[in-house]
Amino acid sequence: MLSLLEDDATTTFVSLIGASVLKYGFTSWLALNRPKVYEKVGRVSSLQLYPVKSCRGLDVKTAECTLTGLRQYGVTDRHWILSSRENTWINANKEPKLLLVTVKLHDDKVEMTAPGMEPLMVPITPKLDQAMVRHIGTGPLAIDTLDCGDEAAAWFAKHTGRQGVRLNYSHPELAKRESISFKYPWEHYALPGDQMAFSNYCSYMMMTNESIVALNAELDRPAAINNFRPSIMMEGSPAFEEDKWEAVKIGSVSFRMIDMCSRCNQINVVEKEGRHSKDKEPFATLRRIRSFPKYGIKPCIGIYLALDVAGTISVGDDIYAIRK
Repeated sequence: MLSLLEDDATTTFVSLIGASVLKYGFTSWLALNRPKVYEKVGRVSSLQLYPVKSCRGLDVKTAECTLTGLRQYGVTDRHWILSSRENTWINANKEPKLLLVTVKLHDDKVEMTAPGMEPLMVPITPKLDQAMVRHIGTGPLAIDTLDCGDEAAAWFAKHTGRQGVRLNYSHPELAKRESISFKYPWEHYALPGDQMAFSNYCSYMMMTNESIVALNAELDRPAAINNFRPSIMMEGSPAFEEDKWEAVKIGSVSFRMIDMCSRCNQINVVEKEGRHSKDKEPFATLRRIRSFPKYGIKPCIGIYLALDVAGTISVGDDIYAIRK
């Protein structure tokens, strides 16, 4: 009789364990297979268009989202760039004086001005001349470009004090770079067709105002939005909440988060002065509070986005996100 009771107790215990395992498994399955939905996370607070890489940008109220970046009045984000005599890219980290160059858009011209310089005018859509096509950059930065001519080259040589520099344009008929070409030791979510001209790694970068506020709380001298050069700024989410998103939607436009935005010393360039900060800020503080092992010495703020569905967005638009 005792043996039968022990057998019944054992059976009951095993059944309870089995039921618990089954319940846990079912709960886990539900969590993994629960449909992911967009949640409202804030709104667009500003849009920045940077026609010439590392020069000053334009605050715009509305912009078209294209595969290769924000576009307004026929001008697409980061489609002009300065190159060296050796055909390497020149950005503000290498030449801080580029941040003293102001860019304005006219009907069919892009105007560039700088302290002590006469304005430089280049056509918004120059004719593609194969004799003026130059291959610049190395590795994933390599790209065919249209040389903007001797007048533009002389203007930038005088402004920067660098000889042999050339201004280059990514003509619509020339091939673009792809995010998937960047090979990192960590996982990222770029797909074939995620294209850009001269953006660093991806055609869009988003940040939250709250993230900058959190960083500035740690700094003696506050950093500005232009230290980080985002294309889309938003407000309404907790600081650094954007790290947790895998997709973003603004109106009918949708983006896919491909990576966090790791930073270099370029964020230390003081735009109004065209020089690196002496105290190496805000990079030093950002590295202290926003470092992640897989990114090595580069701290992170903001996220890279690739475009999935094109359309137009405006300041004030609601932003929705799918969490990871």
